[in-house]
Amino acid sequence: MEAGQSLAHYEILGRIGVGGMGEVYRARDTKLDREVALKILPEAFTRDPDRHARFHREAQALAAFSHPHVAGIHNIEEEDDQHFLVMELAAGEDLSVRLERGPLSVRAALDIAGQVALALEAAHGKGIVHRDLKPANIKVTDEDQVKVLDFGLAKMVADETTTDTVALGESPTLTSNMTREGVILGTAAYMSPEQTRGTAVDKRTDIWAFGCVLYEMLTGKPAFPGDTVSDILA
Repeated sequence: MEAGQSLAHYEILGRIGVGGMGEVYRARDTKLDREVALKILPEAFTRDPDRHARFHREAQALAAFSHPHVAGIHNIEEEDDQHFLVMELAAGEDLSVRLERGPLSVRAALDIAGQVALALEAAHGKGIVHRDLKPANIKVTDEDQVKVLDFGLAKMVADETTTDTVALGESPTLTSNMTREGVILGTAAYMSPEQTRGTAVDKRTDIWAFGCVLYEMLTGKPAFPGDTVSDILA
């Protein structure tokens, strides 16, 4: 979609990125006069009734969860056979972009980590597991206020029966300059061992990823580097 087009009562302002969940757009809600993020879902969600119904149930559960350090879901809508999520548009830059400039100070890293930990604790208390925590899914404002993006969306996207590491590596939220391979590598570096094996995961998989993110904030390097997915997983 192009800037100026409309989807229901949302005016498209521009594309933010593309990924395993489809395309992500910045848009203006013309009814409430606010900017939001629209995630237009792939056709796979509309072709499979069971998957579509499960996606709606997960979206409803996430919409009921609210926390100051989590970018929330406003609604899930359908227009002209397109299904899309209406989400809070988080301000600031991705933590991954900030880390491209080098490691953070201990004080800054602990401040960001503390806010992420509060978000994780609150979500885990509601039985919600992120499954895709990484710097690209953490927004940080100029005032160092944190918003964790895409909470629980990895579970909504994943096929619960798959053991395909690449499929599990597809990320709900991407930046526009990331290649498909880069996304897989970037996500694999934060996966817990049980997640890479395609086995059942719980909140501990987020704690693993949290440790990887904290390590990277302090050192400026991923905890598990590698040129290929196999290298990283090994």
